Amino acid sequence: MNLNTELPDDLAQAIADYIQDQPTPTDIPSVLQTALQTFLIDRGYLESQKRLHITPASQGSGYSDTSIHHDHILTHFEQDSSA
Repeated sequence: MNLNTELPDDLAQAIADYIQDQPTPTDIPSVLQTALQTFLIDRGYLESQKRLHITPASQGSGYSDTSIHHDHILTHFEQDSSA
């Protein structure tokens, strides 16, 4: 979809200031697309394309309930390390 629209002067100036402050060159369409994506993701109209992918460790810690008893396990872990 190609969209042509006019922006209020204050918004256009804010975009120009933002682009000028960036360490790497960027263009207005990229800034507007990123801002619109963020806006729509925050409001639930668009799914984020960034997903968290956790790779399991090849060897576990030996504890099966770390998410529940993390303080107890970490306390024992620190005591074992200092010995």
